[in-house]
Amino acid sequence: MPRLSKSSLSPTSSGHLHRQAFDNSLQANIIFIVSNGRIVKANKAACKLLGYPKKELLVKNRKDLFNITESGYKRMLRQRKIEGFAKADLSVIKKNGNLLSCEITSVIFKDDNGISNSILSMVDLSERLLKQKNIDADNQQSVADNIVIAQSKSDNRDLENTDWIKSIARTSYDLIWDWDITSDHISFGGNYEKVFGYSLQKYKIPFKEWIALFLSEEGKAIEKKINRIFQFETNNWEDTYSFTCPDGSPGQVISRANIVRDKDGKAIRMIGVIHDISKLQKLEGILEGEIRDKEKQIIEAIVEAKEMERSDIGKELHDNINQLLGASMLYLDMARKNPGDSEIYLIHSSEYTLTAIEEIRKLTKGLVTDNVTNFGLCGAIRNACRDTMETYPIKIHCSLDDTGEETMSGKFKLNIFRVFQEQLNNILKHARASTVHISYSQMETGYTLTMEDNGVGFDTTNQMKGVGINNIISRAELYKGEARFISEPGKGCLLIVSFPPSQN
Repeated sequence: MPRLSKSSLSPTSSGHLHRQAFDNSLQANIIFIVSNGRIVKANKAACKLLGYPKKELLVKNRKDLFNITESGYKRMLRQRKIEGFAKADLSVIKKNGNLLSCEITSVIFKDDNGISNSILSMVDLSERLLKQKNIDADNQQSVADNIVIAQSKSDNRDLENTDWIKSIARTSYDLIWDWDITSDHISFGGNYEKVFGYSLQKYKIPFKEWIALFLSEEGKAIEKKINRIFQFETNNWEDTYSFTCPDGSPGQVISRANIVRDKDGKAIRMIGVIHDISKLQKLEGILEGEIRDKEKQIIEAIVEAKEMERSDIGKELHDNINQLLGASMLYLDMARKNPGDSEIYLIHSSEYTLTAIEEIRKLTKGLVTDNVTNFGLCGAIRNACRDTMETYPIKIHCSLDDTGEETMSGKFKLNIFRVFQEQLNNILKHARASTVHISYSQMETGYTLTMEDNGVGFDTTNQMKGVGINNIISRAELYKGEARFISEPGKGCLLIVSFPPSQN
């Protein structure tokens, strides 16, 4: 990324255009004050990436977005302090608390008042995996074309000494190379060590000397691929080759080049880029591993929830219903042994039996799915709230929009109902709340269920590992939704569960 000069942010026509370009850039950009880390500017792409409204993001600090004690973050700051420019792969904290792996580029500049600012660009690495393969060819070909144009206009043909080519070398994800076939010398940009894992002793070296740096078979394969193009009249070349890094790990690159020929068609120069695809392959492997781990966590959470549900049913049957039926049997036995007082004993036995029946009815209501099938999602929630208020000293307010519910699948409605049941159970067991507000709505942006209580609350940074909470999060993720808990000790809890419309 190029440095921003004072004029780029001044209130001139040019400055206005720069601000428009900054605000509407597709790349997420944020500007911090270096001394205190306060955010002073953020564009639309940054707000979208992090999930913040712009006004809310502009009152945040860098410590709200990064773990500033992380070693990778500290290394980036050291590099930026020395060079004025730094690049690193770091985790960014989104508004919902989730971590997002990003490639971070940070550059120092001074504003109109001479205060040191840093402009920070963020690239979602998971998104880059999906897009990189489609845009690599166009980007790298454009770089190569520009180098050829610059080369043709240059009197001394010394690409290494031009400022703009150095900027490309610093910010490009590729390694730029220039092979003067006539003199048989090849030179590379500053990213050579990042791609191949070792540095060159000289900026320019003979082509044969460069090939000798590879393992014998690898060098021969590369030389064969390059020499093959001289047999054709093409002015463009692209190929892939593998190599072994100094640490023994395998590497793979894509090399693209423009070929400059003399009037007789003889190749006299090749200028191009080398792109490291090993990093993409590693990231793909990491992403696939994370997806597998996430799927495993969801399955484990569901299994654990089922086991917990069975355990709760067993406890309820043993500790409550079994005791009620035992007391009923005791009174029946006393009635049989004492005929004179049998009526009183039978009345007590009947009371305990009816209580046991009522407890069994409430227990089965939580298990049977006919409630959602017969009454719909909103109807089932209303019925459950009414039954809860009859049994517990709690007031529940419902605002439920059943518009379009008939288009929802039965499994999707049941999944939302189970989320509602789980959170209501959490509130009754742990929150000690007197009031609960429940709302459900469906809009073009998707489906949203919110549940807010006035209970004791909890610290979301320390108490987000319970089975009930994990089960809610897993049920949301099953339909690519998101569950967010907003709570503080003594201030109740707000649960927001949202699903995209495509998941119904």
